[in-house]
Amino acid sequence: MCIRNIIIMSAAVLSLMSCDLDEQTFTFVSGEDVAANKGYQELVNGAYATLEFPHEWGSYHEIVNFDCDYQSGPTWAFGSIGAGNFYNDGSNNNHFQYLFQSVHRANYHYYLVNKISGISDKIKNNALGELKFLRAWAYFQLVQNYGGVPLYEKSISEGNVPEQPRASVAEVYESIISSLKEAEELLMPRTDESYIKGHVCRGTAKALLAKVYATIGSASMKDGYVTVKGGPGEKVNPDGTETRLMPVAIRHKKDLVAGYEGFDSKEYYKLALEKAREVIKDGEFELAPSQEKLWDVAYKNGPEFEFCLQTKLNEGTLYANYTPTYYLGYPKETEHGVWSSGYYVQRDHWLQTFDDWDDDRIQWGVMHRWPYYYIEATGELRYMFYPERDSVYVKKGERGYSPNDVKPEGAHNYGSKLKKFGCVTTNDGNRSDYNWPYMRYAETLLIFAEADNEVNGKPSAEAMAIVDKLNSRNHSTLCSKRNEQTPFTQESFRSYILEERAKEFAAEGIRRQDLIRWGIYLQVMNAIGTVDENGVIKRREKKHLLLPLPPDEVNTNPYIETNNPGW
Repeated sequence: MCIRNIIIMSAAVLSLMSCDLDEQTFTFVSGEDVAANKGYQELVNGAYATLEFPHEWGSYHEIVNFDCDYQSGPTWAFGSIGAGNFYNDGSNNNHFQYLFQSVHRANYHYYLVNKISGISDKIKNNALGELKFLRAWAYFQLVQNYGGVPLYEKSISEGNVPEQPRASVAEVYESIISSLKEAEELLMPRTDESYIKGHVCRGTAKALLAKVYATIGSASMKDGYVTVKGGPGEKVNPDGTETRLMPVAIRHKKDLVAGYEGFDSKEYYKLALEKAREVIKDGEFELAPSQEKLWDVAYKNGPEFEFCLQTKLNEGTLYANYTPTYYLGYPKETEHGVWSSGYYVQRDHWLQTFDDWDDDRIQWGVMHRWPYYYIEATGELRYMFYPERDSVYVKKGERGYSPNDVKPEGAHNYGSKLKKFGCVTTNDGNRSDYNWPYMRYAETLLIFAEADNEVNGKPSAEAMAIVDKLNSRNHSTLCSKRNEQTPFTQESFRSYILEERAKEFAAEGIRRQDLIRWGIYLQVMNAIGTVDENGVIKRREKKHLLLPLPPDEVNTNPYIETNNPGW
């Protein structure tokens, strides 16, 4: 029997695509049948398929990216998520639902793979390890966004009762850590000859474990300060005109994050340091030599990517997405190449945090010129340029600019359009094969440095040398050189690492959780004012620290009587 691209539904029914081989094709097959046919890889793929659901119509990026200090664009594009109206929002409800579908499939398919005999222990264990990792990853997203959630150690298909009470934050983390430790033992390393590119490996489980430990370490820290560059994006002058403002360094006192009171911050940072060091020493991953190489379509699933969404063009709506259209935009052929879409940008405040103008992340990584108007009479394209500080080059016609280029207008133009989102086969406004990067090796390096600083009270030479590797790749000032100029303290290095994370992982779904885990989310967001320079609402209340549970979850589960605080 030929089985390909299987998606196993909650009722354990599989819809099979037609096979190219001249063999019998089954329209519906149960999970038990797949196990009986030793279809371990199909079961693993069926669990991975749940990662596609949030991207199919663009819901995933809203929940993880819009609600932070550096993301902006037109108010209409941000909708209710941008305004902070999360209750019963489709994007929020889907986020919750899809993550629990990942939990369900990971649990059920783990049960089914365990029943398979006649395959090597190595292959079987790896399949089990992938499923344990996916379960842990889904629960990690859930606990960060929603706090304590129901824990399912086995699937509903195995007889588990659908209605479960909410576990505590500590209980959810205990389950996550247990799953990742098991995955670490079961998974093969990326360097193994049997490893399948695009799948998670032993190093992925270790890297996520390091991130989990660091998240607990920062969230459970009882006091401390973090400096973030931010504040209002513009001011209104007495004559009614508006002036854009540069970000300023603001020192914020951190809060202990609710639900993390019982953890020992330093002990978890020690665990994060140890686990990140293991990942580095194991050598399963490595940094790409440049940002351009990292985001080249030929580098997909390259050794910097620890865990990515897997996509494929021409396989229906599920396996491709509109990420490049939303975040970068595209040249519209019917309008002579005038740039279209690309509504979600990094605020100018984000770009202004870079003190190295030659940093690869803003020199190569940001679009500096794009066509906005076509002149029919002359057949010319007119261009906008960004950032405004490049006007000196525009006047001289240097660095690829023309003296005719104009400053950008409109909320989706005055900001950073990130070229990382062009990592696709074709960018024409249709669905593309963009592999969303859930985890990168660059983050493991920064987690090591963060943990080292919190454990030792200041950064060690080893930590700075590791960050130097990332600096060198990005052509930015070395961390060690900064230390020579102004020696780091624990607080200044903590702030530096948080800023490096904002620069490196812009719009990759990490910034919001960074602010929350450090207990400075409300402080940073409200320092902007009610709205940013584009009119996007940034003011937040305590209720926004956790997302609301979907109303159906509260209304149908007798064990959940109230929603998260304030919702």
